Amino acid sequence: MQFRLLFGVLLLLPATLAGAELRYSLRDCLELARQQNPDAQIAAKQIDLARANITTARAGAIPTLRTDGYFQERQQSLATSGGINTNRPQDYTVSASLTQSLYSAGAVRERIAIARTGEQIATKNFLAAIETMTLNVKLAFYRVLFADASARVRREAVQLLESQLRDQQDRLRAGTVATLNVSRAQVTLSNERPLLYQAEADRATAYLQLAQVMGVTLKPGQRLPNFVISGALDYTPRRYELNDCLARAMSTRPELEARRLDIEVFERQTIVEKSGTRPQVNGFAGYQLFSEPNPAVSKEYFSGYTIGINATWTLFDGLATPGRVRAVQARGAAARQVLRATELAVETDVRTALESLRQAEETIRGQSQNANLANESLRLATGNFDAGLAGQLDLLQGQVDLTRARLLELAGRYGYLNAVARLERAMGSVDPKVVAPTAKPNRK
Repeated sequence: MQFRLLFGVLLLLPATLAGAELRYSLRDCLELARQQNPDAQIAAKQIDLARANITTARAGAIPTLRTDGYFQERQQSLATSGGINTNRPQDYTVSASLTQSLYSAGAVRERIAIARTGEQIATKNFLAAIETMTLNVKLAFYRVLFADASARVRREAVQLLESQLRDQQDRLRAGTVATLNVSRAQVTLSNERPLLYQAEADRATAYLQLAQVMGVTLKPGQRLPNFVISGALDYTPRRYELNDCLARAMSTRPELEARRLDIEVFERQTIVEKSGTRPQVNGFAGYQLFSEPNPAVSKEYFSGYTIGINATWTLFDGLATPGRVRAVQARGAAARQVLRATELAVETDVRTALESLRQAEETIRGQSQNANLANESLRLATGNFDAGLAGQLDLLQGQVDLTRARLLELAGRYGYLNAVARLERAMGSVDPKVVAPTAKPNRK
């Protein structure tokens, strides 16, 4: 009874999803993920942060304007000494000053260059996040297609076995077969139903994972997303050459470009640190207005401007600057090793994806022919069984073999599409137009 209830609920899942409001293609899913995926949004905010750092770095090359003001009022007893007013009851000072860096041993220039390079790094990291998000969406999308097709094959297998069971029960009542035939059909059907339950559960899980990578939030109490996908596990043979793929990956992967820019940042930071023991020259100009605190001197206020140059040169700082320089150089050397490790990882990604691609192609070719043979074998077994030339075991085995062959062919197509998606990610070949948040999903 529990099995029948669960079976009925799972069979309602396709109808529930089919009644959903939205139908998404792969492009729709990518566009929604580009707008809603948290990882993509975080990477985009890092670009804003990098641009803010550029503004901060440019401040070192722009004059600094500062104003100060001071006002003080004294009690009369403090302003009078021996009956003589020696201080004004009130005095004030107002000043404005403008300071401009004239020479910083390259520190200001390099800080601006570092900030601009940081923006480029953030942009490359954003592209890498978009490519990873695109891969995850594709893998989740293909998994839904595979789970949906697998559930359909399992459902058809159950329906065939149910038909076979009813046929055997009719034959038993007619006295043309033994009870053993009905029992065999019942056992085979009972063995197939849990596989259908699992296929339907996998389908629901696949939809939930796709919703997650798309950034779709389910409402409280909502079991499944309110959309279905459109597409098929189409197989279109593609040809890739290892050397071409490797060359493309090494030149276009945003992670590699970001790591190369990291090295450039450390080289520029070395110049900034070395400036600590080199001359620093600033120009300044100011204007000041102040009252004379002693009324015996004057009851007026004084004002005037100042202009000049301030130069400093730290000749020895306790070896702090050489220490910072060595630390930056060490981080730069580590960054070169990180670049090398990233290059090796990219190469491995390309090679692994190509091997998976070849394996999937072999599976598709073999299982496509095998599915045709299994279908023909089942047709012959059915005809022979009806003519009394074959036993029931041959018929049941033919049905099981056909189901297995169809599932293996679907697995090959699923593996092929996954391998293509992983290879495209390994080569860094995501088209920015694919993930641009412009088009709207298609309505049913």
